[in-house]
Amino acid sequence: MTAIEPEEIAAAAAPDTLGSYLAELAQSAGEQTSEPAPSVRTTEHEGHRIAVTTTYDVVVDGTPVTARLHVADSGMLYSPGLPYHQFTSALDAVRALMSTYPDHFGGGA
Repeated sequence: MTAIEPEEIAAAAAPDTLGSYLAELAQSAGEQTSEPAPSVRTTEHEGHRIAVTTTYDVVVDGTPVTARLHVADSGMLYSPGLPYHQFTSALDAVRALMSTYPDHFGGGA
């Protein structure tokens, strides 16, 4: 894991920067879309900037489902729908979402 320099923290906490970031979060949290949401992780290694984008396209019983799955830098998955849970498997995350919100997934077998 890369350490964050104090200058980077100060720049991120600057009122204009932080305000813009929070405004984007509020806007995206209010959006309801059926499109898969990408999870982007970035780091630097030996002077190179690395970005990895992961997108989960979840389908249950043939129906696309908006299941916001994100990947942390540690590789663990999480979902805003289950904020206090982490998963090692996307399938386990969807199972947990289905068990927690059964009304959103219709009848089962």
